[in-house]
Amino acid sequence: MNYMKLEGVMGERFDANLKNWLLTAPYENPGMVQMYFRRNQPHQALVPWYGEFSGKYLTSAALCYEMKPDAKLKEAGDYVVEQLARAQDADGYLGVWPDGQKLAGKNQDGHKTWDVWSHYHNLLGLYLWNRATGNEQAMEIVDRAVGCLYDYFIVQDHKLDEDKDGTDAAIGHICALLGRETGDERCRELMEKTFATFEAPFGGDYYRAGLENRPFYQMNRTRWECLHAIETIKEAYVLTGEEDYRTSFEHIWDGVRRYDVHNTGGFSSGERACGNPYDLRAIETCCTIAWMALSVDMLELGDDPLAADELEISTWNALLGAQQPSGRSFTYNTPMEGQRLASAHEIVFQAVAGSPELNCCSVNGPRGFGMIGQWGVTAKGEQITVNYYGASETELTTQENHTVTITQTGGYPFDSDLQIRVSADPAYMGELRLRIPAWSEQTSIRRNGEAVDGILAGTYLTVSEVKDGDVLELVFDLSPHFWQGNYEVGGKTSLYAGPILLAYDQRFNGGQESPAALRLSELRLSAAACEDTLYPAPYLLAETTATDGARVVLCDFATAGQTGTTYTTWLPTENELPILRETDDAIQWCQRIAVQGAAGGGE
Repeated sequence: MNYMKLEGVMGERFDANLKNWLLTAPYENPGMVQMYFRRNQPHQALVPWYGEFSGKYLTSAALCYEMKPDAKLKEAGDYVVEQLARAQDADGYLGVWPDGQKLAGKNQDGHKTWDVWSHYHNLLGLYLWNRATGNEQAMEIVDRAVGCLYDYFIVQDHKLDEDKDGTDAAIGHICALLGRETGDERCRELMEKTFATFEAPFGGDYYRAGLENRPFYQMNRTRWECLHAIETIKEAYVLTGEEDYRTSFEHIWDGVRRYDVHNTGGFSSGERACGNPYDLRAIETCCTIAWMALSVDMLELGDDPLAADELEISTWNALLGAQQPSGRSFTYNTPMEGQRLASAHEIVFQAVAGSPELNCCSVNGPRGFGMIGQWGVTAKGEQITVNYYGASETELTTQENHTVTITQTGGYPFDSDLQIRVSADPAYMGELRLRIPAWSEQTSIRRNGEAVDGILAGTYLTVSEVKDGDVLELVFDLSPHFWQGNYEVGGKTSLYAGPILLAYDQRFNGGQESPAALRLSELRLSAAACEDTLYPAPYLLAETTATDGARVVLCDFATAGQTGTTYTTWLPTENELPILRETDDAIQWCQRIAVQGAAGGGE
């Protein structure tokens, strides 16, 4: 197990969420688990996905606990597990719907219920909680719930997803994970039923469409929940080694990246893929978390630094932008422009008696922090790969049982410098792979004071014979790079400093809601002083000059709109640089770096 202590800005946000949400949510929102006990009693109308909240909470708690074990967090998670064990029906059912509606897909009014979807999240959370803490009761619940699902869908041969939105098929993902770990034949059959469902007229056809390299938005079902079903394809490759599974999954991931990931690193428009990253509809936090989970799978599967680049963009922008700085909640929608409305206001309909703060995004958002432990710093054999950059300390155990600690310090990502120190037992001698971001064209690295050669943007740099006491000094190229807008935001451009998306917030611009045009070929960024003492303070503040001579102040996306002001990440530009053509290759990551450096450096 790897332990990762986040420090700096990310550490502050992680700790705030731990203290003000993960440690308190089950107690201050007891309906999270108590609703299971009242399922056969008259109660308020439930949203279709109500039973997912406990599972999403456990998934977030488990991943965060793996990074930073905390006794109070274990107590809170164990409490949720214990309550689920008490509430579980004799037949293994682990949902919130009355006896006559269990797993049926519709309530008494004929409306859809996502009961299997809720089982997916509960099983995933329980499985991860067991893996993180060793809680055996969690797996006992899982075993009984798998039996219930097996009886309903295999023995009784009910259909998955026939009249719903592609949510049932997510069960294939957790069944594949369980099958790999336990060898349970029931899980294998449920996973196979998921693939059969893909091929049904109502099933999305994801596996075959992926083999054909058809983008996700052109498939039969394109809601964000389907990404968790698609994770089954990756796990099928891990289980079988059949290359077609790998090919299909990689194509699907790349299609989402090209056509449906916004400049914030957030995924979906109005909760589904639509093939237009400029679409200004809602970018839901749960959708972004699903995209990040898919990207963690992609990184594990393909060992491609591009997947880590995407995770970095999503984490520093979409995730932090969605989180209330106090750590108490996450937004439902974190738009590219507009205002950040609290989820307690925008999706308050999800709260019921006994659960005043519960909503899908607030229980799911913390998973984004926990996922850093999955992709940030990893060990394979005696090789350690560093994908996450930022102040932190990671302790790993290598295959040969060497303990290695990777300590990161410096100003990155809000400044260009980062230092990595290796501490290890005297016998350790291994390799250290460093991700060179695609946007950093001129990265320099020194090892123990000596320059390192062979650095290429968008690749890994392998440093050999790494040992205790080695120090690597990295300097990244934070020259501004751009993403040219199209469709709804034609004639506008997004600006990045390294992985940080910049935003124009009226808070820092005298109350003005929109800036005058910028000329990209003359753009210069310099550090700006924050004259506003309101909380929260910006992590990055830069200024430039518009074509009319006006001062334009830009802040990091995570800060934009946090005080209730309006903001935009799409800035009007007089673009003298080459315009990208509308081709399949135009709407993709390279668009963000296509004109990097053309305007010169920043400070």
